[in-house]
Amino acid sequence: MVKKIVLTGGPCAGKTTALAKIEQDLISLGYKVFVVGESATELIKSGVRPFGDKCLNLVEFQKIIMLYQLQKEEIYNKVLEQYTNDNVVIIYDRGILDNKAYINEEEFKEVLSYISYNKGKKISEEDLLDRYDMVIHLVTAADGKSEAYTLENNSTRTEGIEEAIKLDKKTMNAWIRHPNLKIIDNEESFNTKIDNVMQKIYELLNNPITLRTQLKFNVELENYALEQIKKNSIPLDIEQIYLKNNFYEERIRKVTTDNNSTYYYTKQIKKENGESEVIINKRISHEEYNLLKNTCEIEDIIYKRRYTFIIDKQYYRLDEYDNYYILELEITDKNKKINIPEGIHIKKKMTKKKTKISNYY
Repeated sequence: MVKKIVLTGGPCAGKTTALAKIEQDLISLGYKVFVVGESATELIKSGVRPFGDKCLNLVEFQKIIMLYQLQKEEIYNKVLEQYTNDNVVIIYDRGILDNKAYINEEEFKEVLSYISYNKGKKISEEDLLDRYDMVIHLVTAADGKSEAYTLENNSTRTEGIEEAIKLDKKTMNAWIRHPNLKIIDNEESFNTKIDNVMQKIYELLNNPITLRTQLKFNVELENYALEQIKKNSIPLDIEQIYLKNNFYEERIRKVTTDNNSTYYYTKQIKKENGESEVIINKRISHEEYNLLKNTCEIEDIIYKRRYTFIIDKQYYRLDEYDNYYILELEITDKNKKINIPEGIHIKKKMTKKKTKISNYY
């Protein structure tokens, strides 16, 4: 088993403490653990900087960071060939898409073109997302625990509290399209925050069949709410094909954005309470997708456009069909009240999970 986990977040979020805890606890459980250092910090400390005398401009700096990160990850992938009989966890102190928080969308596309050229193949944002099994975002202490906010443990950081909160949200949104994004906030003590990180990792490692607890609602949206969501989201066009299977829910999926498509295969058991036991969930090639599509008996085909967004550290997915909308969110805390954003009205709850629900105002 090999699992790749990104640990990210805003300034002074607790990453250093979390990294030490993760490494020590997993080693004690018999895992082979690799910790890949933060690329930007390594470059800045070596003198390659986007500020100061004879500095690089920000876009050029991001090109170098992302190419450097890719090369480091390739090295670790090569090392993994020596550990075929071990359970391995790779923890990345920030992943490739962290860099997206520092530049705009057009600049990010320029960076993608640059690394695609250097690697000799087209690399899309989906390719970068698929490199990791889980992304854990630790919210900066500036947002909710400002009295604990400090930059003393990282000499390359200069952000004040307001800037730290803005950067935290940009970093969170850079990863918003990852299907296994976990957000760890500051609602409880710092020790509990670190324990929550470990809980998410144990959930990923201890059970190869993952249990996903989600809430789904058939909703109506007021025009201003829908416009705001579309304005702040990058839409994904999804073709989802359900294959006939008497025992499992088996499906293939084509996800397209910016004319780039990726393909996935999923086999799962749907439970009456709205939970899903995922048996297999993996990326497949274009050829494998077409083979399954053309040779298997098809039960149903669904086309939808998906918008993903974050409000108050809660991750939402809004699926747009021809005549209706489905709002989906993952339960992050069984006792936490689930808030439905203003302008979105529930028509029907589609899961049986008992959860407190209210609206933002």
